[in-house]
Amino acid sequence: MKQKYTWHVLSFLLPFVVVVIISIANGVYPFGDRCLLHIDMYHQYCPFFTEFMHKLKCGESLMYTWNQGLGTDFVALYAYYLASPLNFLLILCPKNHVIEFMTLLTWIKISGCGLTFFLFMKEHWGLNPRSLRCGVAVAFSTAYALSGFVAAYSWDIMWMDVVMFAPLAIMGVDLLIRQKRASVYYVSLALAIWSNYYISIMLCIFLVLYFVAQLVIVEHLRPLDYLWATIRFGGYSLLAGATCGVLLIPEMLLLSYAGSSTDTFPSRMEWYFNFLGEVGRSCVTGSVYTGGDHWPNLYAGSFVLLLLVLFALNREIGLRKRILGIAGVAFFLVSFSNNQLDYMWHGFHFPNSLPGRQSYLYIFLVLILGYEELRHIRGTKIWQAIAAVVLWIPILIAGAVTTDEEVTEVYAFALTALFVACYGALLIIYKLARHVTRKQVMILACFVVVCEVIIHFSVTGFYTTGRSEYVKKTEDYGILLGWIKEQDNAKKELDGGLQFYRVEDPQRMTKNDNMLYDYKGATVFSSLMNLNVSHFYQSLYMEGGKNYYCYNGATPLTSAMLSVRYMLYDSGTEENAFRHVVAQSGDQYLYENTYCLPLGYMMEEEAIEAWDNSDLSNKLGNLNGLAYALGASEPMLVNCTESAQQSVYGGETTLTMDSEGYYYAAYRSCSADRLEMNTSEGRSRVFSKTTHRYLLELGLCQQGEEISLTNSDGEAVEYSVYRLDEAVVRQAYETLSRQTMQLLNYGDTYVEGDIHVDWEGRLIFSIPFESGWRVYVDGEEVQAEAFQDAMISVHLTEGKHRIRLQYETPGIRTGALFSVIGICGFALLILLEARYRKHENERKEKL
Repeated sequence: MKQKYTWHVLSFLLPFVVVVIISIANGVYPFGDRCLLHIDMYHQYCPFFTEFMHKLKCGESLMYTWNQGLGTDFVALYAYYLASPLNFLLILCPKNHVIEFMTLLTWIKISGCGLTFFLFMKEHWGLNPRSLRCGVAVAFSTAYALSGFVAAYSWDIMWMDVVMFAPLAIMGVDLLIRQKRASVYYVSLALAIWSNYYISIMLCIFLVLYFVAQLVIVEHLRPLDYLWATIRFGGYSLLAGATCGVLLIPEMLLLSYAGSSTDTFPSRMEWYFNFLGEVGRSCVTGSVYTGGDHWPNLYAGSFVLLLLVLFALNREIGLRKRILGIAGVAFFLVSFSNNQLDYMWHGFHFPNSLPGRQSYLYIFLVLILGYEELRHIRGTKIWQAIAAVVLWIPILIAGAVTTDEEVTEVYAFALTALFVACYGALLIIYKLARHVTRKQVMILACFVVVCEVIIHFSVTGFYTTGRSEYVKKTEDYGILLGWIKEQDNAKKELDGGLQFYRVEDPQRMTKNDNMLYDYKGATVFSSLMNLNVSHFYQSLYMEGGKNYYCYNGATPLTSAMLSVRYMLYDSGTEENAFRHVVAQSGDQYLYENTYCLPLGYMMEEEAIEAWDNSDLSNKLGNLNGLAYALGASEPMLVNCTESAQQSVYGGETTLTMDSEGYYYAAYRSCSADRLEMNTSEGRSRVFSKTTHRYLLELGLCQQGEEISLTNSDGEAVEYSVYRLDEAVVRQAYETLSRQTMQLLNYGDTYVEGDIHVDWEGRLIFSIPFESGWRVYVDGEEVQAEAFQDAMISVHLTEGKHRIRLQYETPGIRTGALFSVIGICGFALLILLEARYRKHENERKEKL
């Protein structure tokens, strides 16, 4: 291996070996039964990766998917979660090893951060491969790869591409200004924006600030050079953004349906925490923070704290560089603490959790300032090193005294103080030592730095969960879902009938299980979720929120309206008038619902006008109002709270039913997020995320049967109890099922069917209303309407009609045009610049 590439390889291999060893020590599969699935990687990314792999291998459309919620645009999902070019390697991944693919990808991206940071340092400072400074640069690049941001968010796998490409984009700014070469800048920025446009927003803000700082710092620039550098920077930035237009424009259009679109700029300025709190977030082994209280993860190494003070004091470093460097650090610290700046850094949006998402750029900045100090270490005096240590020790002590241990532990301050003192001692020894000894001291210091960041990452990074628990249902669900497909194929061969149905699992592991196991469902957890559908769910006493909607709380009528035909349970005791067992595999049972409407069904305009579900404070009234609008003369849910005996003891509430019936319950006040139900008849069920307030399905209860509802928080909880009137459900269902669409064909992006209308009204589809859908009636495009602001609907007159729905991602054609312009514009400019340089070189040779 050529010596000049040794340091490059080491900058990648060192963090790679570290994360692999940590994974082995944590028992990550195949070295144990753990996996790196954590938070959203568990609930979102693994299902999304699985769906993407399925589409790639089966050749399905990448424009739309039925396997997320009631259906959603896949281009937007891809742009936000799956756009890393490396993800196309999923096509080579075995079906049951998506988790391992994601693990390997995490290792590679963390290690790639080390390599790209080293490449930046080598180019920015022109490092000689034979110089010890390259070894120091590897220590710094390892600190970047194993930083507090990476320890906290490495599981946020789509963000890591941007963290990896960021040093290259910043290096591209240097090349653009100093060498007038734009290729590295354009390509790396385009890759970053393509991989994850959201985290790239922060990178773009930083690039503007860095570019301005470099114009101030770089010497020997003529006035015209400033102008042309600005034009190049702006032009190639726009071209990089335009290149990603095929993803960005559809994403912007579809975000208007999501919960994040409701955020507004804060009118009042607030401060989250003080300087000591931020120092705590920079401490070694301090726990990572991913909650909702805005605490950033700022750890970059204890040595950086010392070097920043010395950087400010070192007169060998230009005054402009020192002022801009310290001002940049101060600006970041203020931004983490100030609500308005925080809002702007996060793309004019307040994140629900996972705060300080721009902290990877802060870490980048403090590391390059620290390295700048080491390059000018001759300008550092021994008294300055002592003063820096003396400055930090009382700050760290004060931080330890005032810290909230749920955020940063006291021992983290103590350990950081110890490391700061150690680095201070090494620096003093270095200054006192001879030239030969200094090299050995520097090597020792680099060794300590690497050991420190490894210790931090070992303690705070790579949370794991049980792999077997995550995949335990895969085989049984595959068999049961395969049984459904066999039944559908047999029916299609027998009478040519085609069915569209959804499947739900009340005991789901994630809200994206439909992607994980490949079935059409009615539940989703995604930042891109259609907020109007969530509001529709909530109005019907189902589970809904800013970034999720869920089948929990559905009644047989609402379930039928969502075309949910099958249910998956881990118990065979759920048979009743509304569902019955049709198949079993292992300890998993497949039920078929008694009531299920096709994908399209008619509702009279008078009934639609009569049903008002806008009052979210009267969800029971909304449900009964629906039944009334559909012709019922009695309420669908009857309040039986007074007749049901209720006793509360500690965290357990016992309900005793006075008559046989199908019952639901709703708590009056409860902060517990999990309730366990056990009955005297041997039935049991777990209700998760109960703080989201949805109807609790108690099921079919016998007279005198006792229902025990237990919460782990020990709260005394009282419930309202409701009995479902089956006759009302049947009557309402029959009203909707009188006129339904016969499905002729459907695919990822289209639905086609016939319907004979006896009474004119509205054809309603259980498909979210989004602008990408176009509706054709008898070959003519018509204007679709939003049923209750949530579902696609279209008015039909009496007679027979051929219906076709066609989907195309909004803005994808315009976005594709921008992408072509961006790529062609870049190619043209590079060609023109190459010809200009060639002409200039020829002219100089003639002179």
